[in-house]
Amino acid sequence: MSQAPETAAEVAASAGEEPVTRPTATGESDESGVGSDQICVDLPDLKGMLPQELQELAIELGERAYRGRQLYSWIHERGVDELSAMTDLPASFRRQLASSSRVSRLVQTERRESAEGTAVKFVFHIPGAGHVEAVLISDGDRRTACLSSQVGCPLECQFCATGRMGFLRNLTAAQIVDQFLALCRYASARGERVTNVVMMGMGEPLLNYDNLVQALRIMRVETGPSIGGRRMTVSTAGYVPGIRRLAADDLNVGLAISLNATTDELRSQLMPINRKYPIAELLAAAEEFFSRRGRRVTYEYVLMAGVTDTDEDARRLADLTRDGVCKINLIPYNELAPVAEGGSPGSRFRRPSDERINQFREIVALRSPHTVTLRLSRGRDIDAACGQLYREVHRKRKDVTTD
Repeated sequence: MSQAPETAAEVAASAGEEPVTRPTATGESDESGVGSDQICVDLPDLKGMLPQELQELAIELGERAYRGRQLYSWIHERGVDELSAMTDLPASFRRQLASSSRVSRLVQTERRESAEGTAVKFVFHIPGAGHVEAVLISDGDRRTACLSSQVGCPLECQFCATGRMGFLRNLTAAQIVDQFLALCRYASARGERVTNVVMMGMGEPLLNYDNLVQALRIMRVETGPSIGGRRMTVSTAGYVPGIRRLAADDLNVGLAISLNATTDELRSQLMPINRKYPIAELLAAAEEFFSRRGRRVTYEYVLMAGVTDTDEDARRLADLTRDGVCKINLIPYNELAPVAEGGSPGSRFRRPSDERINQFREIVALRSPHTVTLRLSRGRDIDAACGQLYREVHRKRKDVTTD
């Protein structure tokens, strides 16, 4: 018998951390763990269903299967959320749907565009659980949607703005998809098209596995958003059971692993999940992913001045990843802006100088047989790193409340 997936609270506890919850928008704390997807409305959300599921629903309600395909087209091709506006569906069918289901749409509360035009950040309200962020990143002809999977995160990585929030709730498949659709609408209005999806926003995607996979499958449907699996990447802080589960699945998406340290001692300090799934086990899971899916893994490594950017770190990084089929992506730390007097929770972390970044890259590239890239910062002027704009929006609301 297979073991049930761990909850967020179990993962945090096994790493030696107390699970952190924060008050929801209703003032109550959500401590229900990773399986909690209930929001204020309990009706099934049609936006989170695949075409086959909508066809089955149509049949259950006494209609022909093609009505389900029409319903999918209205939601994902035409971007219509009101059942009453789906005029080629029978009125009786629409009434049945309205009484037994819903089509949600996230409310956008903030949007910021970077001065250089390479990133646009969106903040969306999640009923009963605060806000999440998504970013549209422009790079040449590529338009990448960076999406969130959870409100907050249970893993408490010390350098991450989202990790400082604690864990509030999983997003439903519909809420993940709706971030994508909102970014698609924005891109379309500019005469562009979203070409890639990365699950690198707020939360640990592999701790919301079922909703993650459902959303990715919806985004892949040819008659809807139609993003191919090879243009999708799931990023993880190192949740090994989730990596193995993704390797066994048929999604054929890419995998990025946030490594960020080259010794278990330091990685456990920065990323408490390492206490349960240390580096050797993580590398083994990455090799399993490649052997089963045939796609090289990307190791992401955040450069923090005086913490992860020494020459010895560079040599260890090259040696640790030498035997795998992978790519190494170096990411200069995106500093957290202070949220109150006394500084930011992440203020002890700093971005290295450009000279140090280039030196580190040269050492890794000379020693490693793999491709080594340097991710250029996009949207630093709009707090584009995950969780940063959320912190500012939340601070402003607190200031208004206390004034």
